[in-house]
Amino acid sequence: MFVLWLALGVRVPAANAQIAPEVWSIQLDGGVFAPIEASGASPAAGMRYCKHFGGHLQGGMLTGWTFKRAKQEATVGGVPGPESHVEVARTDASLVPVMGFLQIDLTDTRFLVPFVGIGAGYEWLVLHGVDHETGLQSKVTYSNLAWQTYAGVGFRLASKWRLNSELYYNGGSLEREVPDADLGIRREAVHVNGVGVRFGLDMQFE
Repeated sequence: MFVLWLALGVRVPAANAQIAPEVWSIQLDGGVFAPIEASGASPAAGMRYCKHFGGHLQGGMLTGWTFKRAKQEATVGGVPGPESHVEVARTDASLVPVMGFLQIDLTDTRFLVPFVGIGAGYEWLVLHGVDHETGLQSKVTYSNLAWQTYAGVGFRLASKWRLNSELYYNGGSLEREVPDADLGIRREAVHVNGVGVRFGLDMQFE
């Protein structure tokens, strides 16, 4: 009888493990990002899609979009009164990462869920410039390996819904090749190191 009970006791957990559903989640987030070598913060939006490996470990892909616009204006002369300005040139910058990541939830049973994560992959910076005086436009792209790390706290709204708030750091030196009359080819680099804050809605599904 003891052997039969032991055999049944071993088979039941094994059977439960076989039929346990796979848990996935997606986070949609928004916030701001401030590069160290640039002035001001820029709006950012992103997404994380991952699989849950137990109650604490998650792994998957993340992406996002950070946008910044810089304008050059000139004063328009005219009748006395408040000065008016006209845009003479504009540069739009878009920063897009695509990375794999791992995240660890430090608890899976409480209302507050501290977590940390790290990601690595590729990142692109696209600069689109417009000169209204000459009508000329330019578009250049910088890219390279990059990484992110983040830490935050989640607030459980329901069993499968969570509101996350987090601080993150983005690191990378993005490059492009430029023809040069003397050197043949030279490399330009833009450092995209910076810090940001984001808030996201994390939704689990099976």
